[in-house]
Amino acid sequence: MRALGRTVAWSVMALAIIGGATVVLGQSRGEPADGSMGALTAEVRQLRLAVQQFAQTQSQTQALGVYLSVQQTRLLQVSSQLESARLELDGVARQSNEVTGKLAELEEELPRLSDLTKRTAVEEAIREMRREQQLATAREQQLRSRELELSQTMQTEESRWSSLLTRLESLTQR
Repeated sequence: MRALGRTVAWSVMALAIIGGATVVLGQSRGEPADGSMGALTAEVRQLRLAVQQFAQTQSQTQALGVYLSVQQTRLLQVSSQLESARLELDGVARQSNEVTGKLAELEEELPRLSDLTKRTAVEEAIREMRREQQLATAREQQLRSRELELSQTMQTEESRWSSLLTRLESLTQR
């Protein structure tokens, strides 16, 4: 029995030595001498910075998307107003041309009239046509000014649109 007790004691001692050696080797492997824990920490910091940059870029991209949407709406509004002004200008220009043509006909007819009643009626029609012509000319000038103003606004809005697109492209290329 003594021999069995010694064998058990030696076995326990051997297991303790092997276990202790394993613990010591395991602890020394926890942080190698080459400093890879520091490298890992630095890499985690870089990764955190990259994630923060990505989040910032993403929020800027989303904001630019909203700005582009608003700018597109603005462009459509100005374009619609410009088209409407041009159509109205065409109508007023056509009306002005018609009045000018009628006025020329009446002025051409006036010298040939000998009947005083007809002559007076034509002279009154000429005066009325001249008033209409003045109104049409004034309206045409207003519409031309409006068209010019809207054309300039359109150019400004297109410039803003291009600027926003350029900013978006530069963000997406980072």
